[in-house]
Amino acid sequence: MIRAVLFDLDDTLVDHQHANRAALAGVRERFAALQARALDDLVAENQRILDDIHEDVAVGRRDVADARIERYRRLFAFAGEPNGRAAAAAELHRRVYQANRRRVEGALELVTLLAARLRVAIVTNHTVAEQQEKLATFGFAPMVHALVTSEEVGAAKPDPRIFRAALTRVECEAHEAVMIGDAWYQDIVGATGAGIRALWLNRQGLAHPDSSLALQIAALHPAEHIAALVTPDHVLLNRPA
Repeated sequence: MIRAVLFDLDDTLVDHQHANRAALAGVRERFAALQARALDDLVAENQRILDDIHEDVAVGRRDVADARIERYRRLFAFAGEPNGRAAAAAELHRRVYQANRRRVEGALELVTLLAARLRVAIVTNHTVAEQQEKLATFGFAPMVHALVTSEEVGAAKPDPRIFRAALTRVECEAHEAVMIGDAWYQDIVGATGAGIRALWLNRQGLAHPDSSLALQIAALHPAEHIAALVTPDHVLLNRPA
């Protein structure tokens, strides 16, 4: 029987890509040097930079604010302006990002439904403070039994240590949990490698890397349908009236 559900946070419950693209667009509009590159090129380069430095932030080796400035140092250099105003651009990015944050459609309804019968854990490659704020801001905090971060554990997904830490926090075995996440390697390969069944949230319609490893879902709604995939025993669908 399934006793717990583990969720990734960014781009699974909270729409990071939407807010991040809006922030990059806002910064590009303000800083003419960045207009030498198309927005799509800046978005792609931004992702490459994040892939390079994010683990250091995630496990606490690098300060979040410093990483934001470093990101813009590299983006200005990418645009041909190595002496761009990275600190000012990073602060503007932060403000525009905050203003454009939103939940992934159906996320709150699904977490609310699942939390009525299962223990809910968030398993995330980020800092405790950043992720606590998101959970509180978007209404997830009351339903979450455990927030498990790479900063706290000292290991980032797909490392099995962070998944084992989550299982310990929700007091269940691997076969009693299901992981839902959008990042194939970090969330799905990581969870299944730790013995946890996974559902891959594929909102972008990407090619499925391995259909034998995890079932894909295109959205988090309708909540009852996703809940039935999480708990095939239908414990959630047979709640007393």
